[in-house]
Amino acid sequence: MPTRKRQPWILWMGGVGLVLILSLVCYFLVRRPPTVLPPQVSPPPTTSPLYAKAMLLGEGAQWRPYPLLVDLNGDGHLDLVATHRFPADDNSLHIWLGTGQGTFNAVPQTWSSPGYAALAAGDINHDGHLDLLAASHFHQLITFLGDGTGGMTATVLETQDGYVAARLADVNGDGHLDAIVLGYSEAGLEVYLGDGTGQWTLVAQLIQGNIGRDLAVVDMNGDGKLDIVAVFEHGVVVFLQDGTGSWSQSPPDAYAIPGEFWSVAVGDVNQDGHLDLALNGQFLEPSLPHGPDVYLGDGTGGWTPASNGLKVFQLHARGIALGDVDHDGCLDLVGGGNTTARSSDTAYGLFLFTGDCRGNWTLQPDSGLPSAGLMPSQGIALGDLNHDGFLDIVVAHAAEGGYLSVWLHR
Repeated sequence: MPTRKRQPWILWMGGVGLVLILSLVCYFLVRRPPTVLPPQVSPPPTTSPLYAKAMLLGEGAQWRPYPLLVDLNGDGHLDLVATHRFPADDNSLHIWLGTGQGTFNAVPQTWSSPGYAALAAGDINHDGHLDLLAASHFHQLITFLGDGTGGMTATVLETQDGYVAARLADVNGDGHLDAIVLGYSEAGLEVYLGDGTGQWTLVAQLIQGNIGRDLAVVDMNGDGKLDIVAVFEHGVVVFLQDGTGSWSQSPPDAYAIPGEFWSVAVGDVNQDGHLDLALNGQFLEPSLPHGPDVYLGDGTGGWTPASNGLKVFQLHARGIALGDVDHDGCLDLVGGGNTTARSSDTAYGLFLFTGDCRGNWTLQPDSGLPSAGLMPSQGIALGDLNHDGFLDIVVAHAAEGGYLSVWLHR
């Protein structure tokens, strides 16, 4: 049979058609809009940073704010220093040396009692050993010069008021630690310059006649000079210094943040390079939710509330601390609180709020910290007690039959 001859134009048309079909397919594949996926939401963590109660110290005493975690004997382990109010006849100053494993051993009290007092630590006399300043409720500043083994030599300066908070810092840049103390009712805020030997000279009294509550010494405006944040009965006062011994209130003659707070912690919550304030203890109407307050600073005296997620308490409580508990690079908040609406001595708890570096907070109910069953907290200190790289917690509890509680990060 003769072979049928194919016409060239048919082959040409077929090739052109195939090219057109392939071109259209490619066109629509390329131009088709991509599938829009919903925004990715990070799943909640399956486990929260867990804590376990390691031990109770000083049971039976009414402990004062604020406990110190410092290495008094230079062995590389954090030690614990605290004072109690009652029993009044007992020596109020207690020191426990840390073992580096989350436990402590009490040091025999060979020093005189300062009465219940605010505490600060630093190398006052430049001998390489940490010393203590006890700002006593009984109108005294007692300087305890340490020998690095737990032994201390005390000198006393009589003053005009009792004290509730104390800090040691070199405010004038002369290389010597100075004492900044907050009076109970008369003195207001006092600044004493140190001479490097344990002697103090009063150089400033600020906002006298106000009831003091808590204190921080930090560079609030980023000018390289230390400033003062003081919590008084009716609000937070910020004093900026010019490095020559002069202090100016910011804003002038007004509270930076009004409110009846008790405790303050300072840190850069939103990582903008400006220090922010975390406050606790404000009492509101019983029908309103309570909880810590955070204010973001702009470095020029402006404050923006950032307390989203913190108002979960029924009653106010004292004690607050900032630290990166979960190692995500953002500051977290540990605070005392009351979710029971009962005011009994065992109705209080300890709470962990994780931060997102923007001023939002998430309560971690499975942190291992109890929401009730504790006596009211007075002060909270964070530090790595057992060298595992995580922050542990020490809380001073004030009530009849109080104690210091130690919580280790698991």
